[in-house]
Amino acid sequence: MNKQLLKFGYLLIPALLFLPQQAMSDGSKGLQHRISLYLWGAGLSGNVGNAAGASPVNVSFDDILDNMEAAFMGNYRAKGNKWAFGLDYIYLNLAPTSDTPPATVDLKQSILELTGGYELAPGLEVLAGIRYVDISMNATLNILSTPPSISGEDDWIDPIVGLDYRTALSEKWRFYGRGDIGGFKVGSDVTWQLAAFFGYMPSKKWNLFVGYRHLDFDYKSDNENRFFYDMSVSGPLIGFGYIF
Repeated sequence: MNKQLLKFGYLLIPALLFLPQQAMSDGSKGLQHRISLYLWGAGLSGNVGNAAGASPVNVSFDDILDNMEAAFMGNYRAKGNKWAFGLDYIYLNLAPTSDTPPATVDLKQSILELTGGYELAPGLEVLAGIRYVDISMNATLNILSTPPSISGEDDWIDPIVGLDYRTALSEKWRFYGRGDIGGFKVGSDVTWQLAAFFGYMPSKKWNLFVGYRHLDFDYKSDNENRFFYDMSVSGPLIGFGYIF
Protein backbone atom coordinates (compact mmCIF):
# COMPACT_ATOMS: atom_id res chain seq x y z
CA MET A 1 0.00 0.00 0.00
CA ASN A 2 1.49 3.35 -1.01
CA LYS A 3 2.19 6.22 1.34
CA GLN A 4 -0.43 8.53 -0.17
CA LEU A 5 -3.19 5.99 0.40
CA LEU A 6 -2.04 5.51 3.98
CA LYS A 7 -2.17 9.26 4.50
CA PHE A 8 -5.69 9.29 3.09
CA GLY A 9 -6.67 6.53 5.50
CA TYR A 10 -5.29 8.49 8.45
CA LEU A 11 -7.51 11.42 7.43
CA LEU A 12 -10.54 9.31 6.54
CA ILE A 13 -10.83 7.27 9.75
CA PRO A 14 -11.11 10.19 12.21
CA ALA A 15 -13.47 12.01 9.84
CA LEU A 16 -15.73 8.96 9.66
CA LEU A 17 -15.77 8.89 13.44
CA PHE A 18 -16.07 12.62 14.13
CA LEU A 19 -18.37 14.10 11.49
CA PRO A 20 -21.36 11.75 11.82
CA GLN A 21 -21.05 11.95 15.62
CA GLN A 22 -20.92 15.75 15.39
CA ALA A 23 -24.05 15.72 13.23
CA MET A 24 -25.80 13.54 15.79
CA SER A 25 -24.94 15.89 18.64
CA ASP A 26 -25.70 19.25 16.97
CA GLY A 27 -29.30 19.39 18.15
CA SER A 28 -30.88 17.22 15.46
CA LYS A 29 -33.04 14.19 16.15
CA GLY A 30 -30.77 12.05 14.01
CA LEU A 31 -28.88 11.75 10.77
CA GLN A 32 -30.49 11.70 7.36
CA HIS A 33 -28.59 9.34 5.05
CA ARG A 34 -28.62 9.23 1.27
CA ILE A 35 -26.93 6.65 -0.94
CA SER A 36 -26.79 7.41 -4.68
CA LEU A 37 -25.62 5.66 -7.82
CA TYR A 38 -25.15 7.67 -10.98
CA LEU A 39 -23.90 7.65 -14.55
CA TRP A 40 -21.70 10.57 -15.52
CA GLY A 41 -21.74 11.03 -19.28
CA ALA A 42 -18.38 12.75 -19.16
CA GLY A 43 -15.81 13.31 -21.84
CA LEU A 44 -12.07 13.63 -21.22
CA SER A 45 -10.00 16.43 -22.71
CA GLY A 46 -6.36 17.20 -21.97
CA ASN A 47 -2.89 15.71 -21.86
CA VAL A 48 -1.26 12.96 -19.84
CA GLY A 49 2.33 11.77 -19.90
CA ASN A 50 5.76 11.81 -18.27
CA ALA A 51 9.36 12.70 -18.98
CA ALA A 52 9.34 10.38 -22.02
CA GLY A 53 6.52 12.26 -23.75
CA ALA A 54 2.87 13.22 -23.74
CA SER A 55 -0.30 11.76 -25.16
CA PRO A 56 -3.31 13.99 -25.90
CA VAL A 57 -6.65 12.68 -24.74
CA ASN A 58 -9.82 14.00 -26.37
CA VAL A 59 -12.54 11.45 -25.76
CA SER A 60 -16.30 12.02 -25.97
CA PHE A 61 -18.78 10.09 -23.83
CA ASP A 62 -19.71 7.96 -26.86
CA ASP A 63 -16.03 7.06 -27.22
CA ILE A 64 -15.85 6.27 -23.49
CA LEU A 65 -18.81 3.89 -23.80
CA ASP A 66 -17.13 2.21 -26.78
CA ASN A 67 -13.80 1.92 -24.94
CA MET A 68 -14.99 1.39 -21.36
CA GLU A 69 -13.70 -1.75 -19.69
CA ALA A 70 -15.05 -1.07 -16.17
CA ALA A 71 -16.74 1.76 -14.25
CA PHE A 72 -18.40 2.56 -10.94
CA MET A 73 -19.82 5.83 -9.61
CA GLY A 74 -21.44 6.31 -6.21
CA ASN A 75 -22.11 8.88 -3.50
CA TYR A 76 -22.98 8.88 0.20
CA ARG A 77 -24.18 11.84 2.29
CA ALA A 78 -25.13 12.14 5.95
CA LYS A 79 -26.82 15.32 7.20
CA GLY A 80 -27.68 16.45 10.71
CA ASN A 81 -29.01 19.82 11.81
CA LYS A 82 -25.93 21.84 10.86
CA TRP A 83 -23.18 19.37 9.97
CA ALA A 84 -22.93 17.23 6.85
CA PHE A 85 -20.57 14.51 5.71
CA GLY A 86 -20.04 13.28 2.15
CA LEU A 87 -18.19 10.61 0.19
CA ASP A 88 -17.99 10.40 -3.60
CA TYR A 89 -16.21 7.66 -5.56
CA ILE A 90 -15.50 7.30 -9.27
CA TYR A 91 -13.62 4.46 -10.99
CA LEU A 92 -12.97 4.32 -14.73
CA ASN A 93 -10.93 1.89 -16.81
CA LEU A 94 -10.69 3.14 -20.39
CA ALA A 95 -8.78 2.21 -23.53
CA PRO A 96 -9.35 5.19 -25.87
CA THR A 97 -7.45 6.01 -29.07
CA SER A 98 -6.16 9.29 -30.50
CA ASP A 99 -5.73 10.26 -34.16
CA THR A 100 -3.41 13.27 -33.68
CA PRO A 101 -0.89 11.92 -32.92
CA PRO A 102 -2.01 8.34 -33.52
CA ALA A 103 -1.99 6.71 -30.10
CA THR A 104 -3.59 4.01 -28.02
CA VAL A 105 -4.11 4.77 -24.34
CA ASP A 106 -4.92 2.47 -21.42
CA LEU A 107 -6.13 4.72 -18.60
CA LYS A 108 -7.26 3.68 -15.13
CA GLN A 109 -8.56 6.46 -12.88
CA SER A 110 -9.96 6.44 -9.34
CA ILE A 111 -11.22 9.55 -7.57
CA LEU A 112 -12.30 9.37 -3.94
CA GLU A 113 -13.62 12.54 -2.32
CA LEU A 114 -14.30 13.19 1.36
CA THR A 115 -15.94 16.42 2.56
CA GLY A 116 -17.37 17.88 5.70
CA GLY A 117 -19.90 20.70 5.54
CA TYR A 118 -21.41 23.23 7.92
CA GLU A 119 -24.69 25.00 7.19
CA LEU A 120 -24.21 28.79 7.15
CA ALA A 121 -27.81 29.55 6.09
CA PRO A 122 -30.79 27.39 5.13
CA GLY A 123 -29.58 25.23 2.24
CA LEU A 124 -26.10 26.81 2.03
CA GLU A 125 -23.10 24.85 3.34
CA VAL A 126 -19.42 25.70 3.42
CA LEU A 127 -17.29 22.67 2.56
CA ALA A 128 -13.77 21.49 3.33
CA GLY A 129 -12.22 18.16 2.52
CA ILE A 130 -9.81 16.16 0.41
CA ARG A 131 -9.86 14.57 -3.04
CA TYR A 132 -7.69 11.48 -3.54
CA VAL A 133 -6.71 10.71 -7.14
CA ASP A 134 -5.03 7.54 -8.42
CA ILE A 135 -3.99 7.42 -12.09
CA SER A 136 -2.37 4.64 -14.10
CA MET A 137 -1.61 5.24 -17.78
CA ASN A 138 0.05 3.37 -20.60
CA ALA A 139 0.13 5.05 -24.02
CA THR A 140 1.58 3.75 -27.27
CA LEU A 141 2.40 6.33 -29.96
CA ASN A 142 1.81 4.63 -33.32
CA ILE A 143 4.25 6.78 -35.28
CA LEU A 144 7.20 4.40 -35.80
CA SER A 145 7.66 0.79 -36.87
CA THR A 146 8.52 0.11 -33.22
CA PRO A 147 6.02 2.34 -31.40
CA PRO A 148 7.39 4.03 -28.27
CA SER A 149 5.46 3.44 -25.08
CA ILE A 150 4.74 6.12 -22.49
CA SER A 151 3.68 4.73 -19.15
CA GLY A 152 3.27 6.11 -15.67
CA GLU A 153 1.23 6.00 -12.54
CA ASP A 154 0.82 8.34 -9.63
CA ASP A 155 -1.54 9.23 -6.83
CA TRP A 156 -2.00 12.37 -4.82
CA ILE A 157 -4.26 14.13 -2.33
CA ASP A 158 -5.76 17.56 -2.98
CA PRO A 159 -7.23 19.67 -0.18
CA ILE A 160 -10.45 21.32 -1.35
CA VAL A 161 -12.80 24.07 -0.12
CA GLY A 162 -16.14 25.09 -1.57
CA LEU A 163 -19.85 25.76 -1.24
CA ASP A 164 -22.89 23.49 -1.53
CA TYR A 165 -26.41 24.83 -2.10
CA ARG A 166 -29.67 22.84 -1.91
CA THR A 167 -33.22 24.12 -2.09
CA ALA A 168 -36.77 22.84 -2.63
CA LEU A 169 -38.39 24.29 -5.75
CA SER A 170 -41.70 22.62 -4.97
CA GLU A 171 -43.03 19.63 -3.05
CA LYS A 172 -41.41 17.23 -5.53
CA TRP A 173 -38.63 19.19 -7.24
CA ARG A 174 -35.19 20.09 -5.85
CA PHE A 175 -32.14 22.04 -7.01
CA TYR A 176 -28.54 21.31 -6.02
CA GLY A 177 -25.44 23.37 -6.78
CA ARG A 178 -21.82 22.70 -5.89
CA GLY A 179 -18.49 24.45 -6.47
CA ASP A 180 -15.04 23.80 -5.06
CA ILE A 181 -11.41 24.63 -5.65
CA GLY A 182 -8.25 23.06 -4.28
CA GLY A 183 -4.87 21.55 -4.86
CA PHE A 184 -2.92 24.65 -3.84
CA LYS A 185 0.27 22.80 -4.96
CA VAL A 186 -0.15 20.32 -2.12
CA GLY A 187 -1.10 17.73 -4.75
CA SER A 188 -2.29 19.37 -7.96
CA ASP A 189 -1.24 22.88 -8.86
CA VAL A 190 -4.97 23.52 -9.00
CA THR A 191 -8.16 21.46 -9.19
CA TRP A 192 -11.71 22.79 -9.37
CA GLN A 193 -15.25 21.58 -9.83
CA LEU A 194 -18.66 23.00 -10.74
CA ALA A 195 -21.90 21.03 -10.73
CA ALA A 196 -25.64 21.70 -10.89
CA PHE A 197 -28.51 19.21 -10.63
CA PHE A 198 -32.30 19.11 -10.65
CA GLY A 199 -33.90 16.41 -8.54
CA TYR A 200 -37.36 14.86 -8.52
CA MET A 201 -38.73 12.96 -5.53
CA PRO A 202 -41.44 10.45 -6.51
CA SER A 203 -41.62 9.52 -2.81
CA LYS A 204 -40.05 10.57 0.48
CA LYS A 205 -37.43 7.82 0.16
CA TRP A 206 -36.41 8.01 -3.49
CA ASN A 207 -34.73 10.78 -5.45
CA LEU A 208 -34.08 10.97 -9.20
CA PHE A 209 -31.65 13.61 -10.44
CA VAL A 210 -30.11 14.96 -13.64
CA GLY A 211 -27.53 17.69 -14.15
CA TYR A 212 -24.08 18.67 -15.37
CA ARG A 213 -20.66 18.29 -13.72
CA HIS A 214 -17.21 19.62 -14.62
CA LEU A 215 -14.01 18.53 -12.87
CA ASP A 216 -10.57 19.87 -13.76
CA PHE A 217 -7.03 18.83 -12.76
CA ASP A 218 -3.60 20.34 -13.36
CA TYR A 219 -1.12 17.98 -11.72
CA LYS A 220 2.64 17.58 -12.16
CA SER A 221 4.72 15.22 -10.05
CA ASP A 222 8.08 16.31 -8.65
CA ASN A 223 9.78 12.90 -8.92
CA GLU A 224 12.17 11.74 -11.63
CA ASN A 225 9.36 10.26 -13.71
CA ARG A 226 7.77 13.75 -14.01
CA PHE A 227 4.29 12.34 -14.51
CA PHE A 228 1.69 14.96 -15.40
CA TYR A 229 -2.09 14.93 -15.72
CA ASP A 230 -3.70 18.04 -17.20
CA MET A 231 -7.29 16.98 -17.75
CA SER A 232 -10.88 18.21 -17.84
CA VAL A 233 -13.70 15.76 -17.16
CA SER A 234 -17.16 17.14 -17.93
CA GLY A 235 -20.61 16.14 -19.09
CA PRO A 236 -24.23 15.46 -18.13
CA LEU A 237 -25.05 13.24 -15.16
CA ILE A 238 -28.10 11.16 -14.26
CA GLY A 239 -28.75 9.03 -11.22
CA PHE A 240 -30.98 7.97 -8.37
CA GLY A 241 -30.71 8.00 -4.60
CA TYR A 242 -32.33 6.32 -1.59
CA ILE A 243 -32.91 8.35 1.59
CA PHE A 244 -33.19 6.82 5.05
